[in-house]
Amino acid sequence: MFRFALFASCVALVSACRYSLEDGGQSITADSSVDAPLSASCMEAITRSDLNFIETKIFATSCIFSGCHNGANTDAGRLDLREGMAHAALVNKDSAIAPTYKYVVPTKPNESHLLLMIQHITPEMMSPPTTAPDPQIGYMPQNAGGRAICVQKREAIERWIMAGAPAT
Repeated sequence: MFRFALFASCVALVSACRYSLEDGGQSITADSSVDAPLSASCMEAITRSDLNFIETKIFATSCIFSGCHNGANTDAGRLDLREGMAHAALVNKDSAIAPTYKYVVPTKPNESHLLLMIQHITPEMMSPPTTAPDPQIGYMPQNAGGRAICVQKREAIERWIMAGAPAT
């Protein structure tokens, strides 16, 4: 009986590791497969890597509301991710919370602090390795109760960076 309880606990922990905001908290595995159907925007992200998609389907829905990253002159709004503004705010710009890193380094995802902040890469994967964000700041998006945006959207951002982070 003890083995079964231990096994069930391990399964619960593993399945709780990856969640998608768009899919009501359904688990998502690292290889982009899912345990349940994906939202339409997560499905669309599978083939996307353009900034317009990222601004309208990711940043607009997960980052630029309630004073967060919407250009407001607040601590939370230091980074302007509104449509037409995100490229200038992100590409080759020092991170406000980790100034030794840039938010986005074209073609270099492991040097792009944005990918750490959205939980796409771990602190150890950063080049050079770093630590997790200060708990006062935390991972993004903060309004998600610790859940990351779906892995398909995070991969779209990574593909955009790998393609040189073009403005269009």
